[in-house]
Amino acid sequence: MTNGAEPTIASLSGCNLRMVRGEIRGRELRRWMGYRHLQDADHAFHCLLKECFGELAPKPFRVVMDRSGHQGVLYGYCMAGAAELRESAAIYADPLQTIILPPGSLQSKVMPSEWSVGRRLGFEVRIRPVVRKANTTGRYRDEQDVFQQVAQQFPEEEMPFTREEIYAQWLSQHLERDGAVHLQGGETRLTSFRILRSFRKQNSRYVAGPDAVMRGNLTVGNPESFESLLARGVGRHRSYGYGMLLLRPLQPLQ
Repeated sequence: MTNGAEPTIASLSGCNLRMVRGEIRGRELRRWMGYRHLQDADHAFHCLLKECFGELAPKPFRVVMDRSGHQGVLYGYCMAGAAELRESAAIYADPLQTIILPPGSLQSKVMPSEWSVGRRLGFEVRIRPVVRKANTTGRYRDEQDVFQQVAQQFPEEEMPFTREEIYAQWLSQHLERDGAVHLQGGETRLTSFRILRSFRKQNSRYVAGPDAVMRGNLTVGNPESFESLLARGVGRHRSYGYGMLLLRPLQPLQ
C-alpha cells in the first residue's frame, strides 16, 4: 500500500475476488496451539488468520494437511492479494505464526470477473451440514446434523434416504440460492464424512457436528450470484475452514 497506509477491505473494494494459497507447517502449528491452549485445529486457524491479517483474512478458506500432519496448504478467497497479506503479516504476526504460515509462501491469483450462463464446472467443498434449533432458552443457537433431523421423522421405520442424498439436498439448497447455480440429480457425491468435536468461540464450548466433503458438477445460473457465492462460501462455520467452493474440471461421477 502507498504512504504506509494499513491495507483494509475498504481500500481494496474495487478489486476482484482473489484466491490465495499458502504453505502450512504442522509441527509449528501444534506447538503454537500448545502455547495458546488450543485443542481444535479449525479454531486455531480461525485465530491465526485473524491475528495475522485482520479484516483481510481469507474467508471462506480451506486447509488441506498431508497424512503425516507435518505439511499442509491453505486456500482461501479474499479481496486482498498476496502482497497485501504479506504486508499485514509483517506488521501483526508473531514470529512463530510466520513460521506456521510463511509470508513468503503466500501466492494469489485474480478470479474471473465474468461467468457465462450455462458454464459447467466441477467443484469440491468441505461443509458442516447442520440446521439450527432452539435450545432451552428458546434461542436458535444449537445445531443438529441435517441427516439426524430427517431420520427423526422415521422413528418406527427404516430411514429411506442415505446420508449422501440428504447432504446433497442440503448443499443444493445453498448453491441454488438466488439462482447462482443449477445442480442435476446425481451430480454430487459424498467423498468423506466424520463427526468432529469442535470449539466455537461464540458459544465458548465444544460441540460435535458433521464434517463432510462433497464433490460434483454444477451449471452457472446467475453470474453475479455465482460470484457472490464464491466470495461468501457455503453454509455455516465459514470462518473455521468450511464452505470454500474449490472449482475443478468436470468431475467423473460414476
